[in-house]
Amino acid sequence: MTFTIAARCSRTGEAGLAMATVSLAVGGLCPWFTSNGDVISSQAYASKRDGERMYRAMEEGKSAGEAIEVPKTHDPDIDYRQLLILPREGDLLAFSGDKCRPWSGHQIGDDFIVAGNVLAGERVIAAMAAAFQDSKTCDLAERLLRALEAGRDAGGQALPDGTSLTERSASLCVLGAGQDRAIRLHDLRVDMHNSAVTEMRRLFEVHKVHGNYAESRDLRPDQTASMVVFEAEALRAGGIFASRPSCYR
Repeated sequence: MTFTIAARCSRTGEAGLAMATVSLAVGGLCPWFTSNGDVISSQAYASKRDGERMYRAMEEGKSAGEAIEVPKTHDPDIDYRQLLILPREGDLLAFSGDKCRPWSGHQIGDDFIVAGNVLAGERVIAAMAAAFQDSKTCDLAERLLRALEAGRDAGGQALPDGTSLTERSASLCVLGAGQDRAIRLHDLRVDMHNSAVTEMRRLFEVHKVHGNYAESRDLRPDQTASMVVFEAEALRAGGIFASRPSCYR
């Protein structure tokens, strides 16, 4: 009961993943990111063990093609799984088992994979692919989130009888480029919400403000004001940052 996009940006060299599901805390269940900045997901009847198997294989220097075969060998229930590997270089790979609940499937395009299971139909991942491709001038994080919103708006998750399911958790992670390819530029999670993609958008917009402050603390601590001073200045500027929880008890 998940829809996912994993993608690389040819312009910036960044890579990342965004996903949403009716399950809780998806960001701690499905995605994996290697020290090389490769992106992995194990979903559908999600298996942390399959995710770890692919992650470990790639950490040991195996190719994406070799890594995706490891759970197929060791998991007797592999037909219930969806697997995705987006390496920093080379071919993108995906697998959708025959016993994933309908509708399920995946699509691989230029530098992106869209996949899902228990969806309203193939139109969900088609809408995600179109949204990603139509936003090439945007940063990767924005493109991933737009794809997630497009999947939701195209029907998102639904049972075979047409009953719609809400997205209760979502995850968005973008890794840097070059020497920073393992650094998480964005790592946002909505673990439990009655409209997780909508909440992810709100969190993302707030994080645009706070993320810049966190970057300053990392790179220029001697020139960075305290959090209290920073937030006071941010609030005077107005905007969505005012919706964040107060730093005071």
